[in-house]
Amino acid sequence: MKKNIRNIALMLLCLTLLAGCGDSGSAPNASGSAPEGEAAQQPGGEEASQPEESSAEEQGEALHISIIAYPQSGYTPVDGTETQKYLEERFNVEFEVIPVENFQAEQFNLYFAQGGTADVIMVSNRPSSMLDQGLFREISWQDILERMPNWMAKMEELVGDAQLVEQLSRYNGANYCIPFSHGPVVESGIMIARRDWMDKLGIESVTNLEEFEAMLEAFTRQDPDGNGVDDTYGIHGGQRYRFNYVWGAYGIMPDSYIVRDDKTVFTSVTEEYKEVLKLLNRWYSAGYIDPEFVTDDRTMQRNKWSEGKIGVLEDNAFWCDSARGDGGVLAMVEAKDENARFAFLDPFEGPEGKKGSFVDFPSVTADGAVYFGADASDEVVYKMMEIKEALATEWELYQRCYYGVEGDDYTVDENGKLVLNPELDAEKITQKGIRQTWGLMPVTFEWMSMTMNERDEQVHNMSLSQPTTYSGVAFAVQGTNEAWQTKGEDMKKVVDEYYLNAITGKVDIDATWDSYVEDAMNAGLADILAEYDEIRVK
Repeated sequence: MKKNIRNIALMLLCLTLLAGCGDSGSAPNASGSAPEGEAAQQPGGEEASQPEESSAEEQGEALHISIIAYPQSGYTPVDGTETQKYLEERFNVEFEVIPVENFQAEQFNLYFAQGGTADVIMVSNRPSSMLDQGLFREISWQDILERMPNWMAKMEELVGDAQLVEQLSRYNGANYCIPFSHGPVVESGIMIARRDWMDKLGIESVTNLEEFEAMLEAFTRQDPDGNGVDDTYGIHGGQRYRFNYVWGAYGIMPDSYIVRDDKTVFTSVTEEYKEVLKLLNRWYSAGYIDPEFVTDDRTMQRNKWSEGKIGVLEDNAFWCDSARGDGGVLAMVEAKDENARFAFLDPFEGPEGKKGSFVDFPSVTADGAVYFGADASDEVVYKMMEIKEALATEWELYQRCYYGVEGDDYTVDENGKLVLNPELDAEKITQKGIRQTWGLMPVTFEWMSMTMNERDEQVHNMSLSQPTTYSGVAFAVQGTNEAWQTKGEDMKKVVDEYYLNAITGKVDIDATWDSYVEDAMNAGLADILAEYDEIRVK
């Protein structure tokens, strides 16, 4: 499957799809496969058949749909935006936008716990507990395939395997959502180095772990910015893509569940993990790693990168895009140093010849997937399928809903490329209802290239074509891991504390390793692994 994903390189990606979105974290995926011989079901649970025409449309009445939409992270969705009105007129519907922010888990969960509901719910995380409580209805997989062929073709391209899309969509054998995916699922994290620093210090390329370490040492000790002050570090290493190529050089990503010899394994208790911790501790002790990686958030990390305090940044290709303006991780450096140039590193080899980069195992049931309330009618389900399929089919419709109004929200340059209004911050985007609020669909390179320059394309092509190592739960499962739900947080506290203490030298790794593994197992890891062995799709 990974080969299939790589083979679709420049046909995939999400440019600004996650603008404002939070990181997905490492909570387990809880998808499931369809039982063999299961009959195709209508949304109401009956065998698929051709639907009757909408009674609302026959009468000329607008179909009322209550919806929890998908605004910018940190903002409550706004009712009555111009984009909403555009869709209402086009599809003869009347949306009622519920003022619930789906990125705030406490608020989102409380709304349903207090008896709230909606016809349509766009989620940031799979709502497993709500599915268990019967708060959302099933929908027919056959209906999705028949009514949304373009949407599902794009999903297959993004994930690389149509059967896996279905497996990941199902929960305890049933389907509850219109699956959704986007570029970061198939785009691996990249490492960006200061090419101008490399040239000054005589570093041509990095092909293995030893050469990478030598570059970190040079960036730290040889005054690469030429200011005569010892104020630079080789790497920061914090946040989502932490040391991604380094882990890949040992064939794993941290905090991930993989399969070895038909048994589920947690990478953070493997021998490879131990060896990487020892390597990172050596680099930390030598001063190559910014010591504030322990406390810095992602904004602080990027600020240091923009100020020329660190020479290597781990991030995602879509954060390099020119369309992000000064918020892009390349533009923010160039705004402060006109001589800055960049090298987009390929994953380098480890001691056994392994190499790879961080990439999430595909997820199709969160981050914009469309669910339906238990009382939502078939009419509502079919209408949302119609709207979403149109977004995946008609460039003009997608352009209007995602990018907004030409001349106000974007312009078109002499090459036919869309140039986004740099004054559109998250608040203005939310007020207009553009971007992810109403415009989400499984976007591909063909459309997203409308905002790319040559460097953007280079970065994304590299990200899609390099060897990758899956992160997260790297297999499909047939339900929820209850042990993880109840014990995962306690187990992660043990793992996270040891991770920081090991790198910063607060513990002797060799002397404490066995007790650390035992503590993690006793905190719940043993039960989590056993349950994954039971629910994993084999």
